[in-house]
Amino acid sequence: MKGWIVGLIAVMVIAIALAGAALLLLRPRGDTIILDLEAGDCFQVPADIANSTISKIDTISCAKPHEAEVFATGELNPDRDEPYPTDDQQTFARIDSQCSALLVDRPDVVQRFGVLPVVADEKSWSSFRGRYVCVAIPYGGGTTTGSLGL
Repeated sequence: MKGWIVGLIAVMVIAIALAGAALLLLRPRGDTIILDLEAGDCFQVPADIANSTISKIDTISCAKPHEAEVFATGELNPDRDEPYPTDDQQTFARIDSQCSALLVDRPDVVQRFGVLPVVADEKSWSSFRGRYVCVAIPYGGGTTTGSLGL
């Protein structure tokens, strides 16, 4: 009897593992959370960027024409002990300044790209440790090819 139960548990574990792998492989496009991106990841800018909330995006190889590239990341709440900032504009300005400071020695990038800082919202503040990503977007829109190599 014990052998039958152990066998059933093993089959269930394998089935769950296969289902999880299928979900990862069959995940629809646009399911990449922007706060999970790392420096060097390229993507297309969502059409609804005007609403000032970016959450899930489509990543793309930097070798192909793309509209944006993450060039740095950071955390404002690494110990998960700070509450969400009450002044969104001040927080945004702080991150914008930190991102822009990383480009001081790269005038070639500063002349061609604007900086878009993206920060965790209040809902995801603690779980993402106040994570932010620094994104470079070509001035005037359009696409670019290759990586910034920062």
